[in-house]
Amino acid sequence: MRAYDTGAADPSKPLWETGSGYLAGESPLDDEWRVAMGCTVGAGSPTMHPLVTKDQVYVGTWDGRLLVLDRATGRQTASYDLGAGVASALSVSGDWLFALTDDGTVHALAARRK
Repeated sequence: MRAYDTGAADPSKPLWETGSGYLAGESPLDDEWRVAMGCTVGAGSPTMHPLVTKDQVYVGTWDGRLLVLDRATGRQTASYDLGAGVASALSVSGDWLFALTDDGTVHALAARRK
């Protein structure tokens, strides 16, 4: 994941870059068949569907996690194992964040601690 400042002198230079890693057992190197076919590990599980708020970036991964990043620094502040890949755009309503996973489950997480 990368963040850019489109108003910067060099807008092609990322402000920050953060790898997503993999859940244990989900890396291509954890699967003997994939390794035999020439698969090598990359920066991490593909990410998709970012949702940006004032202070955080929420992003889903193919290996079933919801990652929470600090918007200013890209530092990961939390990770939740949803049990299946994130299948659609994340959404927020009030203090709740919603994620749909490819096993058909809708997850509702408190987007803000009270």
